This record gives sequence, C-alpha cells and structure tokens, in this order.
Amino acid sequence: MKKSLIFTIILFINLIKGTAQGEYLLTKNTTIIDVRSNSNSNDQKAIGISLMPVINLITCELHFCTNNAYINTSLISLTDSLILQSPDTYCRGSTPILTVTGKNIKWYADADKKQLLYKGNTYQSPSLDQTTTFYLTQTVGVDSSESTVIPIIIEIVEAYLVNIIATPASCGENNGVISITATGGTARNPLQYSINNGPLQTSPVFTNLSAGTYTVMNRIANCWGTKDVIISSPPSPTISNVVSIDPQCGNTNGALTIFASGGNGSLSYALNGVDFKTENQFTNLPGGTYTIMVKDQDQCTASKAVSLKKTDSLQLKQIDIVATTCGKKNGRISAIIKQGNGRINYSIDGSTYQVSNTFDNLSSGAYTVFIQDETGCRDTRSILIGNSEGPTIGHIDTIPPACGVTDGQIIVNAISQRGLSYSLNGMAYQRDSSFGQLSAGHYDVSVKDDLGCTVEQPVVLSEPCEYAIHLPDAFTPNQDGTNEGWVIFFPFTSLQLNELTIFDRWGEIIFHDTPRVINNGDLLWNGVYRGQLVVGLYAYQLKVQFPNGKNYVYRGTVFLVR
Repeated sequence: MKKSLIFTIILFINLIKGTAQGEYLLTKNTTIIDVRSNSNSNDQKAIGISLMPVINLITCELHFCTNNAYINTSLISLTDSLILQSPDTYCRGSTPILTVTGKNIKWYADADKKQLLYKGNTYQSPSLDQTTTFYLTQTVGVDSSESTVIPIIIEIVEAYLVNIIATPASCGENNGVISITATGGTARNPLQYSINNGPLQTSPVFTNLSAGTYTVMNRIANCWGTKDVIISSPPSPTISNVVSIDPQCGNTNGALTIFASGGNGSLSYALNGVDFKTENQFTNLPGGTYTIMVKDQDQCTASKAVSLKKTDSLQLKQIDIVATTCGKKNGRISAIIKQGNGRINYSIDGSTYQVSNTFDNLSSGAYTVFIQDETGCRDTRSILIGNSEGPTIGHIDTIPPACGVTDGQIIVNAISQRGLSYSLNGMAYQRDSSFGQLSAGHYDVSVKDDLGCTVEQPVVLSEPCEYAIHLPDAFTPNQDGTNEGWVIFFPFTSLQLNELTIFDRWGEIIFHDTPRVINNGDLLWNGVYRGQLVVGLYAYQLKVQFPNGKNYVYRGTVFLVR
C-alpha cells in the first residue's frame, strides 16, 4: 500500500509538471487535455478544450486508477488540437470554406450530434444568412473514442446604409458635409467608412467637401455597402465664349469680349480678379495671359484663362551701307532689324520684297529701305549711297579683220580725270588705247585709272566672210588621245580644199595637200615630215572654196607640241 501511494504521489507530481509544460494526457474515454488551448493567435483560434481535474488521479495506481481511467503518459503534438484556420466572419449570403486542424474531424449541426454535416478537416458551408454555430469532434487515442463536442461560431455580417445627409457646399467653397447612419457593426467587427475609395475611418462624418458626386462606402470585415451622394452648391455663372483680338505690332491694342450667363442676379466682370465692372469688354490690352472672372450677386464666380498673342514692334536697328567705288554699280545695303514677328521680308522699292536683308550691285543715289514681318508690321528708313569717281568708257571703235587674216583692230575711247591704261583679255595693261593684229572673236576690254579703278566692256570682232572656218593654233601629237592632229572645223557639211601648204621657219615646204573635198572635223596634217614627227612653229597657207563658189585664202601659224 505504501508503495502504491508513493507511486501515485510521484505520478501526480509528474502530471502536474507535465501539464505545466503544456503536455497532453489521454483518459480512458480519450478526451484530449490541452493546457495550452487558451492561447490565441491572429490566424488560429483554439476551440474550447479544458484541462481535466488532476486531483482525480491521486487514487490511481500504476496505469490504472480507482475511477477506471487509463493514464497514457505518451505526449501528443499541438497540431492534433482543434484550431480553426480559416476566417470566422463572412458577408451575408457567403458559402465559406472552413478548415480546422485535428484528426478524423466530424461536423455536426447540433450539440447533440444528431445531424452530421461532413467528415474531414475542410468543409464548404452552404449559403449563410445569419451567424451560425458548427459542432465538431475528433477521434483520437488508442480506443478511437470520439471527443466531446467543440462549437465554432461563424459570424455573418452585413453593412446597411440607413440614412445619408448631405450638407451643400457654399459657392465655390470646400465646406460640404456628408453624415452617414449605418447598421450592422459588431463589437468584433465595427463599422468603417470611406468616400471615393479613400482611406477608411471609424467616423461616419466627412467634411471639407466641394460640390460634386461622391461614392459613400461602409465596411464590416470585408463586406461593403455603397451609395452615390451628391453635394450640391448654389448655381454659378457660366462663361460660354470669349472673343479675343490680338494686339498688333507690339502695341497695346488687344481686346477681350466675355459672354456669360447663369448665376443669381446681375453679373460683373474682371481681369485677374481686379476691379469688377458691369461691362463685358476689355480693350487696350497688351499680349499676355489673362484670367477672366465673372461674379454674380451671391459672389459665385466662374473663371477662364485666355491668352493674347504677344507681338513685337518691328524696328530697323541699323542699315549698313557700302559705297560705290570707281563709279561702278557696286554699292551695297544691309538692313539689320531690332525685333519683329516671324519671318522678315525686305525691299528697296516698296513693292518687290525678298527674304535676304542685303541688296548688292547698287549705283549711287537715294534709297528707301522697307521691312515687313509676317503679321504685316512695317518700318522704313531712307538712306543715301554717295557718288564715286572712276573711268568711263565712252565708246569702242573696231576694225574687223579680213577673212582669215589677223589684222583687226580695237580702239578704246575712255574718260577720266586721271591717267588711264588699257588691257585686252586680261593681258598686261598698256597706255596705248588701241589693239591691233587681232583675229575675229570675242574680247574683254579693261580700262584702269591711276587709282586702280577699272571698268570693263566686251567687244566682238567679226570677219566679213560669208562663211567662217576654225583652225586651231596648236596641236599635240603625243599619242595621249587628245588633240593629236591639226583639224579643221566649219559650220556646214563640206568644203573644197584647193591647196594646203605648210612652211618651216626657213620657208621650206614640209607639207603639201592637193585639191579634195573635206568635211567638218577632218584632219589636215598629222605633224609628220619625212616620216618623223616635228615640233615647233610652222606657217601655213590654206586655199578653200565655200559652197557659194567664193574662194578664200587663210594664212597663219600652227604650233606643234610634244
């Protein structure tokens, strides 16, 4: 007996020690004793399992007690207890899917376990319209006994917007108020409120609201109630149109005419909120941006931003003048503007305009410079290009050369207050104003005074021949494929060559050709004498008969270069 009592005391002490550490004891009827079941977390809820009185175990000897309870000293994991892992609050009409921990779970509709709903850890409930209690058991232990019933409560909530009072906002102010009366909140799930999907708040009142439409929402758990609410305000004036006239050429001649309606009573108008007046037109305005404001008798306003184009006054800043020299038409005008609008066009006669601001090749005299921008703004200024001295060619006398002969003459008659020199075709200047031994052709006559001022004029010397031929002054028989022979050219089909004789410097004949018909571009001589190419200057005499039957003799020289 003493031995049994000692064991019972030790067992009781161990039981107390074990239960204090959160272990489990399994009784004969397999009820689970969980001393840690009072703990709670945000995600799981322990379900009503309490510790059996340990005092009843004092009379137990070994593994058998006087009350026939079997003591199983093995420990069972915490996950074998019944814990609801899914939420316990849902909206009305939901079909929640409920999940608990444990083994061999049974779901009952009543505490007496008369109506079994489901077996398993996860149960999808039918649609719930009110808070509902489910009763659960589990089968554990060596004798597979069903535990006592554990109730779980699923709370069903719904938010009701009972009444909403909207206090209008003052004209143009943010002082409207929305007051909400709602039901459905619980101690565990109080009501929360929001407008226009904004942040939630526990207060049902929203202030500092402007006129407009708002979506009011109240929430219980994840259940929402919504309704659209209008915050009204007194009618404001409406600006229907603004007619604007932009200022021109940088002046303050812009204008704005405002057309408005609505509001209460008569309307008044202002620019930038200053000096309201009953007239709806504003004149003498420079370019810029204006805020048009319309106000009624209740001080309700409407506004609109309007811009008038900024323009500049077109001005000629300066005109650069390059004077003429040597009496020529080589003066220049360059107009420089100070400001303007867009593209600027320029003129010196008031009718023909150009994009360039420079006018060249001007003679001396008075001019008026006109400028005009793309908006039509204009400015003018008169200037003077002064006179300048220089030689003047009065006339040029010519003596044409005989047909095929280089005996033409050019005599220049020029006027100047200074000494003059003359040049032909860019050759060296000479004091003599006449040039002789000229063949037919085009010449450029230049006259220069002692200050270097020059004047030029083209001259044409023509032959009296009814027909004309061209004989090159030189050719290069060097086998480069260019200018290899002495070729004749004329502007008609054929020509009768009566005789061609070529002489060296000593008068010896080195080439002779007898009568034949030649065509334009035919070779007259290839530069060969006695089977060898020659070089140097050679004289020739060419006798031809033109298609009209007239005979002509051409004399001259040809130069061979190798």
